Amino acid sequence: MNDYLISQIKQGRINKGLKQSDVAKLTGIKNTTLSNYENGVTEPDIDTFLALCELYELDFVSIMEEAYGINIPGKNFHIRTSEIEHIKKYRDLDDHGKEMVDFTLHKEWERSTAVCDNVVSYSASPKAARNNYINEPGEVEKTYEDLSSLKRPE
Repeated sequence: MNDYLISQIKQGRINKGLKQSDVAKLTGIKNTTLSNYENGVTEPDIDTFLALCELYELDFVSIMEEAYGINIPGKNFHIRTSEIEHIKKYRDLDDHGKEMVDFTLHKEWERSTAVCDNVVSYSASPKAARNNYINEPGEVEKTYEDLSSLKRPE
């Protein structure tokens, strides 16, 4: 079990002024089972974990984000475990690979954050990197031009 989750379960009980025997009476969880949770011997299933969070008045989402990702306090910034895996892969790339990922990420960020005058439904034709419809005249050529402007590995 995740060390952070263990500490939150135990601290939540303590903060509520409850003994393990009190929790056992309120939830039906055996004292020994609760002790195993708090000592990291076993893990509660998700329903039990949610019940403990409710009893202790803990924010389940915040606990899970902190336990399985990186939360930067005061910055409203959170990195999920899946994003950490992307970062690890990115760091293993050579310079050319990083340049390709950076290019694609930047173009996709531009496309997805652009303010459009016209609202386009999701059923519309797919969009290319320049945020125009791919079937517009010259769009494919512009995309190839963008890609060819990247440096090739030496």
